[in-house]
Amino acid sequence: MSTRVVIGSTSEKMMKQLSQFLMENGLNIVGETVSGHDFLRRVHTVYPDVAIVDERMKGMNGHELSEILIDEKVCPVVALISSAEVAHFINLSQEPTFVPLVKPCSRDTLINTINLLVKTSKSINALEKEMKTIKSDKDSKGQINKAKRLLIENMNLTEEEAHRRIQKQSMDKGIAKVKIAEAIILMYGY
Repeated sequence: MSTRVVIGSTSEKMMKQLSQFLMENGLNIVGETVSGHDFLRRVHTVYPDVAIVDERMKGMNGHELSEILIDEKVCPVVALISSAEVAHFINLSQEPTFVPLVKPCSRDTLINTINLLVKTSKSINALEKEMKTIKSDKDSKGQINKAKRLLIENMNLTEEEAHRRIQKQSMDKGIAKVKIAEAIILMYGY
């Protein structure tokens, strides 16, 4: 599947040239606009793999658009800027899914930057998803352990017996062990 790109620039000529170049290099252009507000609408509608924004846009500038997209974690952003605008982007330069490119930049630099940003974004998303899973697993284990402690204290069971009771109820009722553990915790008023 090719990389999906939204482009924003006040220069329609530059936008058309950039679109043509990117399509020739296997990228899929899913939106083009000269308006900052329209740019945001399009990005929030099509959820591209990367957004390319010019510093000068109608309604909102490239810096404002970049900040919004990075804060919302919508997609990686390439900002095409002049050398005089570099200082405006210092705070965003620390973001792993943002790259300011000073115009004019080479075509290879642009393609390589887009590819790197897309890969970095996918890696970050995968790591964040894995962390959520780990946290969820940790929370579930904590709930199960708390339920086992309550069974041990209130029913004079061994840890193994408490574990088996939770496991058996889970299997008998077709409910996840963590849900059984939550019910036990509620039953004992904790």
